[in-house]
Amino acid sequence: MKIGIDIGGSHIAIAKVQENKILDKKEYNYDESFKKEIRKNIVKYIKQEVSEILKKEKIEKVGISIAGRLKENTLYISPNLKQLEGINFVETLEPYLQIPVTVNKDSFCAGKAEKIYGCLNNYQTAVFLIIGTGIGAISYRNNNLQRDGYGHMIIEKNGRQCKCGKKGCFETYGSITALKKSLQEYLKVENMTGKEVHDYLEAHQNEEAIKILIDNYIQNFCTGLSSIIDIVLPEAVGFGGSFSYYEDLFLERIQNKFKTEKLLADDKSIPKFEFGDLKNDAGIIGATLF
Repeated sequence: MKIGIDIGGSHIAIAKVQENKILDKKEYNYDESFKKEIRKNIVKYIKQEVSEILKKEKIEKVGISIAGRLKENTLYISPNLKQLEGINFVETLEPYLQIPVTVNKDSFCAGKAEKIYGCLNNYQTAVFLIIGTGIGAISYRNNNLQRDGYGHMIIEKNGRQCKCGKKGCFETYGSITALKKSLQEYLKVENMTGKEVHDYLEAHQNEEAIKILIDNYIQNFCTGLSSIIDIVLPEAVGFGGSFSYYEDLFLERIQNKFKTEKLLADDKSIPKFEFGDLKNDAGIIGATLF
């Protein structure tokens, strides 16, 4: 048995994992006090929760999935978790826990889990996007993992300000954060949860203003997605993260965009669009596979 940990931009999840099965999971959404000292609190939280599991279970290893770029187990760039930059999670946690610890980028973890156990299992060449606070990506080419990153490719010159410092990045238009921001501006409210955003859009999807809001979001999303498809030429594109819960709202709209608009250099290369089977558990499961 292994422990999988998913450190995202807005929450952390810890679970016991047996192959592709989540046996037990605990999630915590960061509140303001936690976020103020997240560097200290995230390490403390992991040590506390994993130690409790180790008292009761024999654990082979701990695998960590985190939003950001890593170099030699150190988080060195993470626009959505800037306070955690510079932490070497292996050196910080292994001596305390006394078991092996690995750490990998969230999109690599989720994408690997969906390739082995989920929606991309039947495809040799595929792209997987993890879409939530930001956008992460990997691709498989002839079943070989390619560690790509498309969230910060520019899709709008001098566009929206991104936390990475650039303007017009794909994730400022195509992330669930971007969708949430648009809805909050329309409703003139703040601090909606991810579930509240999803449930509101689902309940009001037939209202004209909400149709326009969703269509604008899908247009921006497909603009970025089209460039990725032109580069990789995948058989399929998988969607994970919070986005994976929007299949009923988004799938037909995405398919129609690619069928009715000139978005690809080769109109015959439209891939299959697959929503993640493992949902938000993909990162936790995938973290234990490296």
